[in-house]
Amino acid sequence: MIQVAVCGVGRTGSEVLRALLDSDRFHLTAAFCSAGSEKAGRDAGELINRANTGIIIHEITQIDPGLSEVPVDVLIDFSNPTGTKTLLRACKKHRIPAVLCTTGHTEADMLWMTDFVRHNKLGVVYAPNVTLGVNVLLAALRLVARALPSFDYHITETHHSKKYDIPSGTAKKIAAALEEELPAGAEVPIDAVRAGGYVGMHTVLLASDYERLSLTHESFSRRAFVEGALTAAEFIVSRIGWYEMEDVLGMRIAAQHAASAVS
Repeated sequence: MIQVAVCGVGRTGSEVLRALLDSDRFHLTAAFCSAGSEKAGRDAGELINRANTGIIIHEITQIDPGLSEVPVDVLIDFSNPTGTKTLLRACKKHRIPAVLCTTGHTEADMLWMTDFVRHNKLGVVYAPNVTLGVNVLLAALRLVARALPSFDYHITETHHSKKYDIPSGTAKKIAAALEEELPAGAEVPIDAVRAGGYVGMHTVLLASDYERLSLTHESFSRRAFVEGALTAAEFIVSRIGWYEMEDVLGMRIAAQHAASAVS
């Protein structure tokens, strides 16, 4: 079984805990919450209304000693960007690969993370949206942009009212993927909606003077994020390097082959 530590036990992190406790492929060995969280000191099972597991949730400030006390093959992160450096430094010390599903990183954060991972020969899957479907959408959009470079592109993303980062990391990633394929200087605008309990929806509208095309991905349940995170965890456990979900699913190579066919 793959031994897993989880960092971030909010809405999605709690779903990861449930999946791990129910799994016959993965085993939860440690869990960490943000500094100052009221969840610190609680049993992971109690947090999700299960029987006690004996796994006590610790603050991220205790991640270094925490990872030394139990076997961990991979760490899954659904916390927030303020703890990423602490997390990666602990992963370096204990030689543990990670799946980073946290959103809200700045460009400076990204530069630091990619350099740190490559310099220290760590294994990381960076997945601001880890759902399987949205990553297939990304690959498809690369092909669409190659085929329809003269169309206008516009992204609308919709999330629950408590999501703090605007626009979403996924929307920015979609825009970046499109801009890589569109003619030089193209900029793809993003509209963000925060309302109710939306888990996550991303729509890309493209239009010419005579026709339009719309592609939408929507997550109905946070379980979609969990399934993607576990798929990424299996992928990265024996690898070194910086990867994204397109690599995990083999979509980057498939998209390149398809784009070559189009051109």
